[in-house]
Amino acid sequence: MKTLKLLAILLFTTNLLSQTDTNNIPFIEVTGKAETEIVPDEIYLNISIKERMENGKKLKITFLENELKSKLREIGIPEKNLSISDVNAVLSKTGWWKEELLSIANYTLKIKGADKLKKLFEKLKKLKISDINISKVTHSKIIELRKKNRIKAIKVAKDKADYLLSAIGQKTGKPIIINEVNTNNQQIYANANYISSSSSSFGVSKSRGYSNEIVQFEKIKISSSIYVKFKIK
Repeated sequence: MKTLKLLAILLFTTNLLSQTDTNNIPFIEVTGKAETEIVPDEIYLNISIKERMENGKKLKITFLENELKSKLREIGIPEKNLSISDVNAVLSKTGWWKEELLSIANYTLKIKGADKLKKLFEKLKKLKISDINISKVTHSKIIELRKKNRIKAIKVAKDKADYLLSAIGQKTGKPIIINEVNTNNQQIYANANYISSSSSSFGVSKSRGYSNEIVQFEKIKISSSIYVKFKIK
């Protein structure tokens, strides 16, 4: 028991001395910040398909889905990028005195590049599909780009420490503490608009005038902030 008490005292004393030594080390605290803007290359769409009557015939979801898949193949979008999210039904009037239960299927579609998005909208117009909206746009290498941006930020911190200390004839030593500062205003997803030839913007869910529209996306801004505490040599 005495041995355990002695060991505890020694550990406490060692820890106290270690903290005292660290507190007496001269240091400099800096924060490095870096921003990177990238053009999104992945667009996610929500598409809704509703059964309808044409020439007295009911066009079923399976038929309409196959038509959509056919148009996707025409513009080089893989069918695997289309996934169904849910199916429901509504009671709709199909004649003067007739009502019928029509199914509605909601899909998620991932496409790459704004050029294919414009082509897709032209195809959807021909299929009489107008219930479309962009849920998000992002980048396929967003994780890797964030890592690179953090590296840029810590290099900025080191450079800042170097030139500040050089002004007083000192040099930067090894880092004591490195912490990433949360950037709550970091933009993860960019916004998208369709810009018409008359320079007026309108919502992505509207179906008119696809062929005259230019798809423009705001760039995704990646922000990183790194706090570093360096020893002074």
